[in-house]
Amino acid sequence: MIANETYFSNSIAFLLLYSCCTDNGKFLIKNNSDFDIESLSIIPDSKTQYFKIKKGDHIYINTCMNEVKSDGGYSITYKNISSGKTISNSFGYYTNGSQIEKRILILISNDGISYDSKFYLDYKNQ
Repeated sequence: MIANETYFSNSIAFLLLYSCCTDNGKFLIKNNSDFDIESLSIIPDSKTQYFKIKKGDHIYINTCMNEVKSDGGYSITYKNISSGKTISNSFGYYTNGSQIEKRILILISNDGISYDSKFYLDYKNQ
């Protein structure tokens, strides 16, 4: 009986470790526009996540980059709920599947998207 319990515990531990994402892209997205956003995604992200952000709100997103082994750039896509228009934009840079910055701040406004890379985190002003 103890052998079965140990095997079960080891199997659970392996699955938890295997399913964890060790290379994350970290983003803070602020919606400073006068419209709500839906279907927002950032790639690369092996988890393929989609988010909604109400106007004036912000969210933190961690993308999983474990499957990325090369250099490249990010892409953001979202839908403006008011107009129905889908917006896509490329930005930033990662190397060997790892984010260089501690966090990337993405500001969405009526006029477009701006980016600010944070190489250290000031917890008062993220």
